[in-house]
Amino acid sequence: MKRKLIFLILLIRGIAFAVLDDYTLKNKVEHNDIRALQELRVTTLDPIKLNDIYSKRAYIYIYETLFEIDDDGVIHKKLVSDYRYINSKNLYIKLRDNIKFQDGSLLTAKDVKYSLMRMKKKGALKEFYSNIQDIEVLNSSELIIRLNTEEKYLFKLLSHSMSSIIKEKDGKLFGTGEYQVKSFDKDQIVLSDNNKEKTFTIERVFSTKERLLALFNENADIVYDITDYNIIKGKRLEIINEDKIEIKASDNIVTLALIFRKERELKFKKVIQSSIKDKTENILPPEIYGEKFKVQESNLSEIEIKSYIDFLKKENKKIELMILNTEEDRALAKKIESDLKNNGIQINITPYQVDAFYYKLKNKDYDIALQHLVFNKKFPQISLGKVILYDIYDRNLYNSFSLIKAQLGIDKGLEKNNSTFIRDINNIFNKIPYIPIKHQALYILHNKEIGEEKIKK
Repeated sequence: MKRKLIFLILLIRGIAFAVLDDYTLKNKVEHNDIRALQELRVTTLDPIKLNDIYSKRAYIYIYETLFEIDDDGVIHKKLVSDYRYINSKNLYIKLRDNIKFQDGSLLTAKDVKYSLMRMKKKGALKEFYSNIQDIEVLNSSELIIRLNTEEKYLFKLLSHSMSSIIKEKDGKLFGTGEYQVKSFDKDQIVLSDNNKEKTFTIERVFSTKERLLALFNENADIVYDITDYNIIKGKRLEIINEDKIEIKASDNIVTLALIFRKERELKFKKVIQSSIKDKTENILPPEIYGEKFKVQESNLSEIEIKSYIDFLKKENKKIELMILNTEEDRALAKKIESDLKNNGIQINITPYQVDAFYYKLKNKDYDIALQHLVFNKKFPQISLGKVILYDIYDRNLYNSFSLIKAQLGIDKGLEKNNSTFIRDINNIFNKIPYIPIKHQALYILHNKEIGEEKIKK
């Protein structure tokens, strides 16, 4: 049976190359059952808890936002029929008519206020909503978003999946999207369209090789979270055939970085940083944030470094490196181990399966960990906040970042490379919250037989 999937391509101005954000199903899809595999599970369907890319992939089917960003990074109306600034701090919005939630009820201005104010009060990244002072409901279809200060970033914020408009009824959340939840368990979510004719399944398969094999054997239509390393290995194993499989860069960049338990002092981090030879000079992925954010090389002398290493040996300080039990992470950990040993530092590498790894990470039960920090090209500031708070779990660093953002105004931050912002971010990272080893693109692979893709450049 002929299968056709229309892909949504997001191109952000100011980024040097085209990227594929996520695949979305439209009414023209003829293949009724799409199966997508990703590295980690969908953990939440509640917008106020959203802090990862894996859950977000389900949101684009279930929920909608007031605005959306098109292929060229331009903001367009989604649930909105009209809008205008009354003045620099008051945004008037009129909703589209006859938009229904999945329970059959009509979308109203009260639903918009409830969704956004709920995010402001309880959201995982609620600080990004702090400039929203209040929302005034004028009638069932009109409202005014009142701001504390002028904010040009507002439309991007209202386009983010965290700003999805929901209706809460009897403890259940409903969206206005084309799909609703059919089933949701630990490793799989199945969505069905509102006519119950089509399904879209997102499944967690941690093993990259298993994901690629499923695509090769036509047991999957889409696989996410693939790196250059995986692609090279897959081609070598002949399970990636570019005559049948399309490879696209996603809008996500992963930074492999060493993070430390809270008790590790700055000098320890500097010694580790000085000992690792093969590492990036950029704190943040340059594809997103430019070349302004550089790793500050250690100011320790060779005598100071040797003295500290002798101290570690004398105290018999045990250094444990926690990693995910993957071929790629094991190979990188071996390189790090070799560099440290060449400098007289002994470490033990301890691989963990995915659930145990993230459990220990969240509970800060580690010494050093090789973590995967995922940055998004489309929402650079929100992405940075998410990484600090939920990838390295550093609340103090996040508070510092939020303070700088508030002082400068969010629209004068990363996107415009404000010199003060750059200086302050570099000062924060002088404390070495993590040591970036390398930045690498994440790719999405799909079977060409699914259908044509539409890419606007």
